[in-house]
Order: sequence, then structure tokens, then C-alpha cells
Amino acid sequence: MNKAIVMTLLTFGLVFGFSVPEVFAVEQTSQAEGAEKVEKGWDQAIKTQFGLAKAKVALLKARSEIWLHKNKEASLRFLSQAMDYVQEAYQSADKATRTRIVALRRSIDIAKKAVQDKGHETVSELSNLIEKGEAALNSAISETQAKTADLKAESSTRLALAQAKASQLKAKIALQIEHSPEKAKQALLEAEGYLAEAKESASHSAVQGITALKNETNDVIKSLTSDAEDARGKLGVLIVNTEKRLKSYGDRIKESEESALFRKRYAQLQAQAALLKARLAVQKTATYDQAQAYLDEAKIWYGRSKAQAKETGLQQIEAMEKRIDAAKASIKEKEGQARNQLSDLLIQAADIVKGEK
Repeated sequence: MNKAIVMTLLTFGLVFGFSVPEVFAVEQTSQAEGAEKVEKGWDQAIKTQFGLAKAKVALLKARSEIWLHKNKEASLRFLSQAMDYVQEAYQSADKATRTRIVALRRSIDIAKKAVQDKGHETVSELSNLIEKGEAALNSAISETQAKTADLKAESSTRLALAQAKASQLKAKIALQIEHSPEKAKQALLEAEGYLAEAKESASHSAVQGITALKNETNDVIKSLTSDAEDARGKLGVLIVNTEKRLKSYGDRIKESEESALFRKRYAQLQAQAALLKARLAVQKTATYDQAQAYLDEAKIWYGRSKAQAKETGLQQIEAMEKRIDAAKASIKEKEGQARNQLSDLLIQAADIVKGEK
């Protein structure tokens, strides 16, 4: 909420008798809407990234079919799949990424015509197309990172507020049970520090409300030395208001199951893409080092997918990591079986992705 609006509400509260909780209620509606907007934006960004990752894999497959197998029909089929995936990504993309996707769709249309007319002579054109797909994907990744930063900041604010509330409750125990104003004051000073932390990471709309909580805390501290009963009453109100602010975040900080699934499948698709690149690189001895690097990349992506994997999926991923290590060893020794190992890895990578649908 705009600072000026909140200040106006607080001013009217002083003049006409509005209570602080009423002011909080107005602002918390804005806070909840803001939290929902952050989560929705993050979910949309993940969906875009996921759609483009699938498109990237399809484009790599299209190039592989032309380059390795001279299979025009299969290449065209994968190009059609890529078109479907970029269209899927377009639905959830932001304005900047949509512009890239529109250009990517035009390039896919051109590539399909080229494959239809020239067949295996279009490898370089498909390589250029894949580079454009990477650019669109990078744009989507940047968008997701920005959304994640918003989410982390909101999470930090919520954590600091929870710590402030815990310190306020300590102060309440010190006053009501231990009858120790000194301990209560120490706990409230802790709460004040946590509120300062919350303010640092808070969104623009939440800053004013957290400042109000800080002011309330100072007011309680001042009352401790003059009127313990008054201090207890004010402390009770402070705890209620802090709790209301915490509740305004709801459960929106928690990553949705859908987003977690997207993140896992995205990592698996990136691993599959890296394996496709490795299979292409291992065709020539001169690019063996590149093949090794792509296998390392695939292993990193599989590692990232472990966090959301179930027991069966975890066993699959660990088996893949061992097979990747075996393929790396074969490439290092320049053994001919490395190509077959990578072909088998690609089949298994596809099975992992299919198993998550």
C-alpha cells in the first residue's frame, strides 16, 4: 500500500478514533494480494521455463535425426513438437520472453520448410535455431530468478516477523509469570531487532505496517518502567497485531506442489538435453572434451532433481549418475563403446521424463 495512504489512515485513526488493528486490516488485504501476485508470477515463470526446456530437447532431437540418422520425417516430427512446446510456453511468458518466442516460432517454420526441401543439408540451420531457443530459455530463466528473489525476500520478512513474535511472547512470560520487567525489556529489544530485519526485506506495501509494529514495541518498553499493567495490555495488542501481519502471508510462501513438479521435470529435461549434446559431440574425437563437459552438466541437473524425487525416481537418478560416470570413463579412454553407452543413456533419460508425466 502507498505510504501516503497508510499515513493518512493512521492520521484519521488518531483524529477520529480508528484503531490500529483496523488500519492493519486495510493494509493486510494489500499484503495478501501482493503475496498472491508474487506466487502466481513465479508459477507462471516456471511454466514458461519448463515449456522452453521441452522445446529445446525437441530441437536437439530434430538436429540429431538429420545429422546422425538422415531421418527427415523424424526431424520434422520433432520440429512440430518443438512448435507445440513453444506455444505452451507462450501462454505463461512475460512480454519480453513472448517477443523471443514469436521469433522462435517463425524460425521453426522456416526450419521445417528447409528440412522438407533440403533434408540433411539443414544441420547448420537447425543449429542456429537451437541457439535461438537457448536465448529464449535464458530470458525465461532470468524472469524466474527475479520472481525467486521476490519470494526469498518475502520469506525472510516472514521469518523475521515470526522471530519477533517469539520474543514478544518471551516478554509476556517475563511480565506475567516471572514478574521481571528487566527480562521483558530485553525480550522486547530482541523483538525490535527482528522487526528491523523484517523491514529491510519487506515489500514497499508492508514497510509501513512493520514500522507501526516497531513503534508499538517502543511504546510497550516505555510503559514497563511506569505502569506494568498498562505495559501488559499494550504487549497483548502488539502480539495480536504481529500475528495478524504474519497471517496476512498465509501459506503463499510455501512452494506449490505444481511448481515443485515443474522444477523437477525441468531439471530432468535439461539433463536430457545435455546428454543429447554429448551424443552429438562424441561423434568426433576432436570434440570428446565437449562430450565430457556435457556429461558433467547432465549429472549436475540430475543432482538438482533429487530433492523432489520419490524413492523409485531417486534410484533411477542414482543409476543414471553411475552410467554417466561409466560413459565418461569410456570417452576418456577413447573407447568406441562410448557412443553406444550414450545412446542407451538417452533412452533411459527419455524414460525418466515419461515416467513423470
